[in-house]
Amino acid sequence: MSAVLGLAPRSSFWCIGPWRRAGPYTRSPLALTIGPPAGFLPESSMPSAASLRRPLIPVLAAAGALSLAACSSSASGGAPRDAQAASKPLPSSVPVGTTLRIADQNNLLETILHAAGQDQNTPYKVAYSSFQGGPAVLEAFRADAADVGFVSDAPVVFAQAHGQAIKVIGAVQNSPNATHLWTSPSSTAKSVADLKGKKIAYADGTTFHPAVLNALKKAGLKPSDVTLVPLGPADIPAALASGQVDVGTLTEPLVTKYSTAYASKGAHEVTGDDGLTSGLQFLFVPPKALADPAKAAALADLAARFTKAELWLAQHKDAWVQDYYVKVQKLSASIGQAVVANNGTPSIPDFTTSISELQKIADVLTEAGAIKKVNVADDFDMRFDAVQHNAATAAQ
Repeated sequence: MSAVLGLAPRSSFWCIGPWRRAGPYTRSPLALTIGPPAGFLPESSMPSAASLRRPLIPVLAAAGALSLAACSSSASGGAPRDAQAASKPLPSSVPVGTTLRIADQNNLLETILHAAGQDQNTPYKVAYSSFQGGPAVLEAFRADAADVGFVSDAPVVFAQAHGQAIKVIGAVQNSPNATHLWTSPSSTAKSVADLKGKKIAYADGTTFHPAVLNALKKAGLKPSDVTLVPLGPADIPAALASGQVDVGTLTEPLVTKYSTAYASKGAHEVTGDDGLTSGLQFLFVPPKALADPAKAAALADLAARFTKAELWLAQHKDAWVQDYYVKVQKLSASIGQAVVANNGTPSIPDFTTSISELQKIADVLTEAGAIKKVNVADDFDMRFDAVQHNAATAAQ
């Protein structure tokens, strides 16, 4: 059984109950409190000015008492009705007065749709709320506080594994090399083969989770060969800097910020950390939203707009840096450019390819004992494959 060291994160958005199961990922009772080095607090961990002006969904505040119960498999109730809805052609008419509640992450969807001109003349109203992390979006679904959200690969897998019904209605392919393994200043680990016996920080329930498992698999190691330390993404650099962990998962802009501060002191990237994730991100919904004809029609329109916006980004990276990273996230242009370069050029995969790649993520989690066996194809509403294909064709 692998050891899992519990450190108390500065800020946590994870739903505690179903994200853990008996077995290799049992949390250790040891807890250490850490804080970021002075001046190192990443902007991405703080709410933007836009999100401060817009209150979070009120339902989530009232849902505190029921959130643990909502983490159960009760979310899958009503599946027969949902299955019937998915077997019908998508409705095309959006009734007047329809509203889509979008669970955004760090104002990303709102900004890209606006920057690409895809938020104009929508036949429905849009209400945004911004979160950090896929688990927080899933909790919004459980609280019936959102109709659609945007996440990376792992939360889709974890949702099914823990009995929460969701459906993918859009996919975008980014670089599978965007997640990196960096060491503490004092660590001697040079490659993934040197991870044995090390304390490795990752964000549970996020794409960082299978990334670590894939790194271990590449090195011929098992989770029991290391100590896994679950932390919030923004807390990992501080744990590395303080030497409380040996290796941690980072992505941009934290890679640039951490390397700038600590590379001169001995911190370095672990070699062999390429291709640790699928690089996929998904637009997904609770099936209840698709069972409503009005919202299903609105979601089809949103999926098309999302597709066109991602393809706009591929052709306008400099504008995207200014519109999102500089104006919204308040980062420097150079850091924004590092993030965009790290993410690669987005493209629109067909659902068959997405299913194949996402199944690999699910399988590595299953092999490690983190989740039960799942069939990720069950999470895709194939009607939206044509929606994305037609939108991509129209955008050319």
